[in-house]
Amino acid sequence: MRVFALIPAAGQSRRMGRPKLALPLGDRTVLERVVSAVRAGGVNDVLVVVGPATAFLRSLAEQAGASVHVLPAETPDMRATVEAGLTWLEEHHHPQPDDAWLLLPADHPTLQHDVVLALATAAAANPAKSIFLPIHAGKRGHPALLRWRHAAALRSLPQGQGLNAHIRAHASETLVVPWPSAEVLCDLDTPEDYERVAAAPLPR
Repeated sequence: MRVFALIPAAGQSRRMGRPKLALPLGDRTVLERVVSAVRAGGVNDVLVVVGPATAFLRSLAEQAGASVHVLPAETPDMRATVEAGLTWLEEHHHPQPDDAWLLLPADHPTLQHDVVLALATAAAANPAKSIFLPIHAGKRGHPALLRWRHAAALRSLPQGQGLNAHIRAHASETLVVPWPSAEVLCDLDTPEDYERVAAAPLPR
């Protein structure tokens, strides 16, 4: 089973008020920390999808070891960004149905690589399941790991529905992986989020 990572990074950080993925956290930016964690978790093929307004992130993503797909136009929502990324991965890597894709929003800089390892291990050990999610304190977090056959199903969803709706419709195929710490729930949306994360010890 090959695992590909898809990191949507086309949002314009309106709630943050400045480009949040380029903000510094320790010795790296938010985006670099996310890409590095995924690669340290054993995923070699990492794709970051940026829009025209976030194309300046390309160099940061490439420095961290990711490929970059620059969208020709802004997308209306994250689902459209994800679909564009899946198409790019299909064209460049030709995944098989039982390969997997790891979906991780780019604003989760406290994620540690062992979460990625745990999800991949769960997928290898549970061939009857096809969706794998970390869970902490009763809440489902990120990233999500899905077998590649779900890529086509995502495209067939009605307009206005996203990945969460697809996961709910496939509850019998979903395995939650209990996780002891809250970084799987931590994202950056506001200046207060950033200040809180920047003041706390950062994963290496």
